[in-house]
Amino acid sequence: MTVTQVFEVTTATFEQEVMQRSKTTPVLLDFWAEWCEPCKTLGPVLERLADEFGGSFLLGKVDSEQQSDLAYAFQVQGIPFCVLLVDGRPVDGFQGALAEEEIRKFLQKHSIAPAGGVSEQAEEEVDPDSSAARLQRALAAAASGSVADARAELADFPQDDEDVDRARRLGEAMQFLEASLDEQGSEVEVVLKGAREQLLAGNKGGAMEQILEAVAMDKSYA
Repeated sequence: MTVTQVFEVTTATFEQEVMQRSKTTPVLLDFWAEWCEPCKTLGPVLERLADEFGGSFLLGKVDSEQQSDLAYAFQVQGIPFCVLLVDGRPVDGFQGALAEEEIRKFLQKHSIAPAGGVSEQAEEEVDPDSSAARLQRALAAAASGSVADARAELADFPQDDEDVDRARRLGEAMQFLEASLDEQGSEVEVVLKGAREQLLAGNKGGAMEQILEAVAMDKSYA
């Protein structure tokens, strides 16, 4: 475990240590307490992974008893509770002491891999025809704006696969990339067009800000 990759978070340091750092590196917040037995199981696993991943993500430890304001702000209902921040915004999370393999899948879902990339051994173990590989290719295609390629990868996705919900959501999201958004349309459409351009340019944070702006404008918009 290194000091820079695993650090304590307080209300006073949250803005600088978490919000600002998450703009360049994903930050996983671990809400825990001294009395919480599952926290004592999860904590060492998270710290070991942070060390193994070599800075691909940072681990912020939040004592939910001492930092109750932060726990309230993140609506923590039970611990252990983890939330991932990217570009200054929470993007995903989980509750409970997940097994190490499940945590690895959680990180992989957000394209967080050990520093230097996946090991040769891991690459050999990935079946290019597997559902996981197809989903990753679909995600990469969508990120580059190649809707047809993304849809091709998602076609006939196995309904009994553990990633079927992610594949379905990605398929539905393709509509956002395909939609005809007129620059002279409604104010919401103009903002969403800008969000799509930001997304395709690789600026996920900027895209999310504009999507949230559009939602605030008109929650009933398609």
